[in-house]
Amino acid sequence: MYYNLIVYGDCEALNGEPIILDVSRCVKEYTDQEVQEKYSDLTETNIQEIKRFPCVFAYEDYCKQDPKFGLIRDIVKRKDKVKIEYELIKLEKFISFEDLKEMAFELDIGSWEMNRTHWAIKNVNLAKELLVRKIKLPYWVQMDSKAVDISKHYFDVALSFPGEVRKFVESVVAEIEAIIGPNSYFYDNNYLAQLARPNLDILLQDIYGKRSKLLVIFIGEKYQLKDWCGIEFRAIKEILNKREDDRIMLIKMDDGQVDGIKSYDGYIDGRIYDVKTIARGIKERLDILNAK
Repeated sequence: MYYNLIVYGDCEALNGEPIILDVSRCVKEYTDQEVQEKYSDLTETNIQEIKRFPCVFAYEDYCKQDPKFGLIRDIVKRKDKVKIEYELIKLEKFISFEDLKEMAFELDIGSWEMNRTHWAIKNVNLAKELLVRKIKLPYWVQMDSKAVDISKHYFDVALSFPGEVRKFVESVVAEIEAIIGPNSYFYDNNYLAQLARPNLDILLQDIYGKRSKLLVIFIGEKYQLKDWCGIEFRAIKEILNKREDDRIMLIKMDDGQVDGIKSYDGYIDGRIYDVKTIARGIKERLDILNAK
């Protein structure tokens, strides 16, 4: 299991604003050769995987400030620079500046590493190492984030939406992952390589119809105009016909109509409620399903 370590020299930074690093300092320094070869080119597929790793945001030693915990949300590479957007996640307890120095061996931190701004990926089980200090990370960090075979894997949540609302859905996805963890939900961009196959329509109907507990559908004018949404909705219609209403959650993105969805069907209005509220609602619905 991996974790991201970002060390930054600006003692006033790491409060949520994006950071920009030289590409030469990204996943190259203080990173095992095997990990460098796997992730340093920052392809889209690699970025999607890296974003699932927990991240320790630390300051260079001279700042003498406690590190923070969170997730990388987006990575953009431009010539010789890399822009990293991230979210800080507040925990009841996290490691201190002193803890980080004392745990250098356990966390694979080099002797002079904390004196240089850089981003490394460590082949360390962060949750396991911190538990020794009675620091408990969110349960999803303890899950194995290795790739899963989506032709067999069972998901807690699957998202169905037209491309026009992808930006909004991506924000919801970021919140969901922080709550239920990677590989617990089906979002197409997380599995680009596995979706590049013949007979994709059959695979998608299997995922939506048989191997996902809760289906979250972002409905609106564009939804039924999209071929892939139509393929996914065929599986969703079967669930509706079986009256398994507790497996369907509707998010309304505009006033457009979708055949099969009635005016009296309940929904959350995505134009009114923010992504955190929607993500919490998804978790609530999932908890109810799991309790049955």
